[in-house]
Amino acid sequence: MAIVQTIEYPVEHRYFAGFLQHAIDESGVRGSVKQHKGTITLILSEEDPEALERFSLFAQKYLPHSFFLGKIETQRQEREPTKERFVSGAYPIAPCPLCLEEITDPASDRYLDDTVACTHYANEEIYRDEDPTWFSPHYTGNDTVLLTDASKARDLFLLTDEELRALFSVEKPTLRVTVKAPELQALTGKKFLRVKAPYNVKSVLAALNAKESGIETLFFDERPHEPELVLVQERRYMLRDNRISVALEKLHDDPLLNRFLNVTAEAGYDEALGAALSLKHGICFPILSSDDLRKALAFAPFDREATLEEMMEDPTRRRLLENFAAKFPETAVRLAEEDLGLFESIAAILGLEEAAYETLLEKALEFHGNGGLKIDMNFSKEGFDYAAMLGSIMSFRLAETEPHYLAYSVFEAYGDMVVSVLGQLKREFKIDRFILLGDLLGNPVLLSRILSKFQISTPYISTRLALDGE
Repeated sequence: MAIVQTIEYPVEHRYFAGFLQHAIDESGVRGSVKQHKGTITLILSEEDPEALERFSLFAQKYLPHSFFLGKIETQRQEREPTKERFVSGAYPIAPCPLCLEEITDPASDRYLDDTVACTHYANEEIYRDEDPTWFSPHYTGNDTVLLTDASKARDLFLLTDEELRALFSVEKPTLRVTVKAPELQALTGKKFLRVKAPYNVKSVLAALNAKESGIETLFFDERPHEPELVLVQERRYMLRDNRISVALEKLHDDPLLNRFLNVTAEAGYDEALGAALSLKHGICFPILSSDDLRKALAFAPFDREATLEEMMEDPTRRRLLENFAAKFPETAVRLAEEDLGLFESIAAILGLEEAAYETLLEKALEFHGNGGLKIDMNFSKEGFDYAAMLGSIMSFRLAETEPHYLAYSVFEAYGDMVVSVLGQLKREFKIDRFILLGDLLGNPVLLSRILSKFQISTPYISTRLALDGE
C-alpha cells in the first residue's frame, strides 16, 4: 500500500514538487513525485513506517508554503512509486526554511553567509539574486515595508490567516494591508502600506540585523517585477507580470488582446466577453467569437484640458466649474495647470494632498460602510463621458461629501459600470462567458463590487497569469 496525495498546482513552475522530492531524498522513504497539467502527484510507500515518519517530520519543519497551492486529496492505494527522480529548474524564489536555518542559526557553518543559494528543490542549477536594493529605517513616501520580525506581523498589521500564509510563502509576494500599530501610522502617515517578508538572502540579512537592533520594520523602494498579490473574497490574483507569474504566449500584437486571448485559452473558452481595466493600457471590453476578435468598446484616453473645455461649453457645467473654483480655488488651479491623468484629477478634486491613483485608492479603503453615491458613468456618441463623471464628483464635493466616501463611490461606480456593460454586450452578442483582467482589479473596492453584483455568470479571473503587464 501507498499514501497518494493529489495536489492542485495550476502553474507549470516545478519548484514545489522539487521540495517534495528533496524531502523524499532526505528522509529515505521510497516515494516519487510527478507534475502534470495542474496537478502534483506524490506517492509514498508504507513499507517502511520509520522512513514515512521521517518524511512527515521533515516536511512539517522544512517544506515551504506556496501561494499557488490548491486542494490536497490524500488516499491509500495499491500503487508503486515510480523510479524516476523529479528534477526542477532554477527559480527566483525566496530562501527556503533550510536556507534560512543555515543563514540565521549561529551554530550553522553558513551563519550570515551572503552566498547561500537554495539547492533544496531538486534543482541542478541555482538562482542567484543580484539585488541593488537598499533598506532603511526611514520612510520616504511610497516605500514598501520589509517585515524584519515575523512574530510581530500581527502586532503591526491587520492580517487574515490567508494573508499571513501568502506573506510568508516561498514566493514572498507584496501585500497591501491595513496598518494596526499607531506608531507605524505616525511614522509613515499611512493607514495602508505595502508589506513584504524577506524575499532573498540580502533582505534576510538586512532583516536579521534590524531585528537584533530592535527595529521591527525597514523601508525600501521596491524593484520592478516583484509579485504583488491581491486577496479578495478568498481569491488571490497577481497584479502584474513578475518573477513568479507564468509568461504569456504571443497570440496578438495588442497587449490587452494578447492577455485576453491567453486567459481565454487557459479557461478553455472558444468565445468570451471581457473587461480589461488597466492603468497603463486603458479600459476596453474585448470580444472573442468564432469569427471575430476585437474591442467591442474602448475608452478614449482621458484628456484633462479637452474635458474641462467641454464642461465650459455647457452652461450648467460652466456654472458648476465656477462654483467649484469659488469654493476650492487651489484645487481649481491644480486642475487647470497641472498635467493630471484621470485618477490624479479625481484625487485633486477630492482635495487629497498627493494627486495620485494610489492616494485615491488608500482614501477609498478608509470607508467601511455599505453602498456608495451615484457617480455618473455615462456614454455619449463619442464614448465614455468624462465630463459627466468629473462634474458628478465635483457636485458631491461641493455638497461637502467626505473624501473617503466619495473615493469609495468612484471605484464602486466603476464596478457597476463593468457589470452593466457586460450585461449589454451579452444581450447583443449572445455570449455568456466572461473574462476579467487588468491591474485596476487590484483595487479591492472595485473588484468586490463586480464580484458581488455579477449575477450574469461567474467571471473567470486567472490565478496563473498576472492581471496586467507589458
